[in-house]
Amino acid sequence: MLFKLDTKNECIDIVKRVYLKDLNWDERKLQKLLFENLDRVIREEELLVIMQSRRWQEEPDLMAIDEKGSLYIFELKAWETQSSNVLQVLRYGQIFGQYDYEQLNNLFSNFSRETLIEAHRKRFPDANICEGDFNKKQHYIVLTNGIDIKTREAILYWKKQGLEIKGWIYRIYQTTSGEIYLEFNTYKTVDDPFEDIEEGYYIVNTNYSNNPLCHKDMLENKKAAAYYHPWKNHVKRLQRGDYVFLYQSGIGIVARGTVKSDLKKSHYPGKPKDIDEEYYVELKSFSEIKKPLTATEIKTITSIDYRFMMTCFSVDRESGNKIWNELTKRI
Repeated sequence: MLFKLDTKNECIDIVKRVYLKDLNWDERKLQKLLFENLDRVIREEELLVIMQSRRWQEEPDLMAIDEKGSLYIFELKAWETQSSNVLQVLRYGQIFGQYDYEQLNNLFSNFSRETLIEAHRKRFPDANICEGDFNKKQHYIVLTNGIDIKTREAILYWKKQGLEIKGWIYRIYQTTSGEIYLEFNTYKTVDDPFEDIEEGYYIVNTNYSNNPLCHKDMLENKKAAAYYHPWKNHVKRLQRGDYVFLYQSGIGIVARGTVKSDLKKSHYPGKPKDIDEEYYVELKSFSEIKKPLTATEIKTITSIDYRFMMTCFSVDRESGNKIWNELTKRI
């Protein structure tokens, strides 16, 4: 529920909820927005996306794997008041829930040059699962408007029957002055108390484990970058003046700087044909760190146990200042 806070009269007013159709807005536009911002609606430290739907194929909108190898099947079509969305995701479960590792890997190969097991081990280095552990369990996620009673009742019914099914709720509000607001939370398997923090301090992975040229390019050209959809979209969050720490997996923070440019695009390092698959920002006040600040040291300094497998994530201002000050001693 969304309230308008009236500080003058010290009261709150409920903001009216609406359907997309009330706004004469096509549901497909919302679906398009979700795909364009996939990096912000799916937490990459929890789920490894293995496929996105292709045109004219009988496939889920999205499928992902968690650290245990369980399969997540997403139905993201925002057709309101149509509980058939639930039946559709269950049909996909009937098909893809029977896939073994090789079949999932074949799907994944359409979107990655790595094998599924290689990508999984990089994303979840502590998981230690084998090919036979994949797809032992399925989870179903259906996108729905919070006031879509039919769909939510259908989800509740199947949940009571023992299915791992969940509604991914969005809500649309319209104020009395005509302003439109969309409430939509990142899908997560566990609560993250730091998900709402964006105070201008970011840790960006240099992608060394996937391509050392990326790491070299960032250091030599003093920039922060990310590659391919959806990960490259993380860089859109970085604004002029933000503080950036470049992190090399397994080593630590190897450089720092502040953002001095707007978003720029280039080809993927070493692959000039992959045009615009690199998003980056230029950094000023740039310094390489003689003795990298390790993950363990960062935890000691900030008292927070960050998960460093993400492409880019934010830290709170207090922690960011502590990290920056420690790095100053190592330049």
